[in-house]
Amino acid sequence: MSGMQTINRQALLQARRALLTRIYAPALKLEKTSPEYRALEQSGKVWEDWFQPSSSSLMGYVGLQRYNRDLLAKIDEVKAKMPPQVTTSNLVAEFAQQSVMIENNPLKLHDAVRIHDAFKKEHLTEQHPTLTSEVVHELQLPDIEGEETWATAELRNAIFASQWISQIAATKPGTAGISETETQALAALTVKGTGPPVNTSLVKFSNSSPRGGYRRWPVQVRSDHLVVFPYPVEVPACVERFFQWRNAQHAAKELHPLVLACQMTAYFVHIHPFYDGNGRVSRMLGQDYLARQGYFPPVLGGNLERMDYIRMISAAHKGRPKELVEAVLEAQLRACERFAEEA
Repeated sequence: MSGMQTINRQALLQARRALLTRIYAPALKLEKTSPEYRALEQSGKVWEDWFQPSSSSLMGYVGLQRYNRDLLAKIDEVKAKMPPQVTTSNLVAEFAQQSVMIENNPLKLHDAVRIHDAFKKEHLTEQHPTLTSEVVHELQLPDIEGEETWATAELRNAIFASQWISQIAATKPGTAGISETETQALAALTVKGTGPPVNTSLVKFSNSSPRGGYRRWPVQVRSDHLVVFPYPVEVPACVERFFQWRNAQHAAKELHPLVLACQMTAYFVHIHPFYDGNGRVSRMLGQDYLARQGYFPPVLGGNLERMDYIRMISAAHKGRPKELVEAVLEAQLRACERFAEEA
């Protein structure tokens, strides 16, 4: 490492330490061995109070809903004209392939279509009306023609999960979404059969977390040392409050489902509760919620690049979700128009 690189790295580490000191100032005022410190530490409130991922107004979603009200109305108008045989499962292969592409999977849409053919006729929800980490561990997924690689296993897992989500959502229309337990199972499923966790975008400090279990160590993004996720001790409370927030937002119906799904996706991945699979699971949560409200999963287009999506999510975490929201709305309109025309 050159002298200049060393200086730059030291500057970044100093900036990160300074940021962490500001974020966790309320905890630093307390004695670390005190009950008050332990309660605050486990509450996850320090991280949440700083970033406020649940605030739809502060994070920009309320304003964007107003700004895009005409587009939202047009989407719902076209959606209302679609025949009943058109379901959200129509885009499972495209959505799953896009989701793993964002995580650097090299397989293409034709690979996803081929793998999806193995699931299309299976009634996954009859076999698995609910998912748990134990069920996922015992799950026997169909073999794939050709060489089995981490990439094919990852794509197969994503397609199975998305197909299961679309089928379970169809049995529970208008509801808030899958449970925390099912979300942990989906996290375990994303990495099933893919080999040891390999996430080169994260700095890890241990490797003792079971698949589907919440991480037991801090993580940070290699490309941006100023991205701060909750500490492991904060994660369970942050996840619990995420689901409470989702259910409350669904009941309040103040945000359009498409806008709420965007905030839901950005909020969950910012918690980053798992060592691996956070992005895929956050998108599955959005897919599940939209399917239950009768919308397609957001397939953002064939020209989407990994860094485009990362830029959108990063901006959303900083209260600038415009690019993410408008990409999702435009994708939904394209899907509605496509299937309305095909019908």
